[in-house]
Amino acid sequence: MSGTDGPGEPDRRTPDPAPAEPEGGESACWLEKVCAECGAIQDTAPFDRCARCGTVRE
Repeated sequence: MSGTDGPGEPDRRTPDPAPAEPEGGESACWLEKVCAECGAIQDTAPFDRCARCGTVRE
């Protein structure tokens, strides 16, 4: 029993607020944008040749 409620009265405390939603972001799968040779992330997907190292994508 809380200190403000009388005998037999329901507990009138407010429930804890719901936990905050996690912040969203970009999709986790960038595999189509990553160069296998140097790891650079390309501006477009699919890509034919890496803009950083020039490796041809297989």
